Amino acid sequence: MSRALVPAVVVTLFIVGVQLAVLTNLRVAGVVVMAVWLWPLAVGLSGSTALGIIVAGVGGLCVDAHAITPFGLTAVVGGLVAWVAARLGREGVGDLESAAWWVTPILGAIVGLLAPALYVILGAVVLNFSLWRGSVLDAMWVNAIAFAVFARPLARLGRTVTRLSPAMRR
Repeated sequence: MSRALVPAVVVTLFIVGVQLAVLTNLRVAGVVVMAVWLWPLAVGLSGSTALGIIVAGVGGLCVDAHAITPFGLTAVVGGLVAWVAARLGREGVGDLESAAWWVTPILGAIVGLLAPALYVILGAVVLNFSLWRGSVLDAMWVNAIAFAVFARPLARLGRTVTRLSPAMRR
């Protein structure tokens, strides 16, 4: 993991830049596509739990520093995504070499569907009900479609950055 830490953080900061400069202004159906949740999924599917949680934390905290939402909430959701993805990645689910080509996009769609709902639910837990003001269903379907489209390319990037072969993930 130590070899991959610096490249992973650099890519994470690039994704945060794209998130803040492009995706927050480019809304689809009034919804921001959350690339900072897709990247931990991609790194997690490579099988690296620690690295996935680190990139989720760095990306989420950087985005939360620029948002008027509970600080750390984006990082918590990204960390949960990375943790679950790493469990799947260690089992070979979503593996780009051995799994069917459609598995990673399906996993991306599932994460894109569940992450916004989890974000709003956890926001309510910390008594921030302003996250309900938009349409949660719109956020869910827009992110599900975007994650399905971009999950495989980002998973390839995650595999390249982490430099973990299937044998090293065990």
